[in-house]
Amino acid sequence: MISDRNKKWEIIITSYAKVNLTLDVGDLRPDGYHEIASVMQTITLADTLWFARIPSGIEVISDNSGVPSGCANLAYRALEVIAHQLPGGVRVLIEKRIPWGAGLGGGSSNAAAALKGADLLYNCGMKEEELLAAAAEVGSDVPFFIKGGTALAEGRGERLTELPRLPVFWLVLVKPPFTVSTAEIYSLYQGKGGKPRTPGLIEALQKGEHHRIPGLLGNDLEGVTVSLHPEIGEIKQQLLLLGATAALMSGSGPTVFGLFHEQGAARQAAERIRKDSGLEVFVCRTCSAD
Repeated sequence: MISDRNKKWEIIITSYAKVNLTLDVGDLRPDGYHEIASVMQTITLADTLWFARIPSGIEVISDNSGVPSGCANLAYRALEVIAHQLPGGVRVLIEKRIPWGAGLGGGSSNAAAALKGADLLYNCGMKEEELLAAAAEVGSDVPFFIKGGTALAEGRGERLTELPRLPVFWLVLVKPPFTVSTAEIYSLYQGKGGKPRTPGLIEALQKGEHHRIPGLLGNDLEGVTVSLHPEIGEIKQQLLLLGATAALMSGSGPTVFGLFHEQGAARQAAERIRKDSGLEVFVCRTCSAD
């Protein structure tokens, strides 16, 4: 099907991954979610979504057999939310490159891309506010991917504030050979041991003090996930030894990213880790919402 996609697919959307540069976790809310404050950043590691019109219904397929179909897929659920606004059905092919269950927001990004793609496919002209409202019905991180770039996410992740653009960093992403349950990691979280990192990073971005950024990263959930999987801490140390200016787990994990100023240094570190460990390793950079 992918080989003849140019004949069958009408809209193409790039679906970027994200990393959490900070993740401060607050109190448990009445709805069962924790309050969070997180600086999120889109990165160039991305899936591609292909869209075509069909007479009716929703079809979501993938070139990766591990990606769920039907209502188990967030892209499918996103299309269900706006189906009443569409004059026909939508078929979506997801070409996966973002690893599943990695803390990089792949499913949420696909859901946001599905909303954008369906809107373009039928020329609905949905406003950003409408897309954000639909995204919030699907999942906590989905609204961020409607906007992308560098943003502060608060509440359960649905309240967004655009931030000054992060300067370009190169990232080495290392994905351990297991997944973690976000719900389980949050359930094991026992409370904050230090002061929040998010305000300091926002201040540095607003003042243009970019040299401070690597020292301001932090993730409250990292200790929980490392306690279950100590190898995450070992990956962090390896990235730092190989020249990363900072290393951090993204989201609830298990992917770890290292920040590098130069592409060459990032590629050398990635090759070393790939050779030594055999793990999935990606090299990418930060990117804007464009």
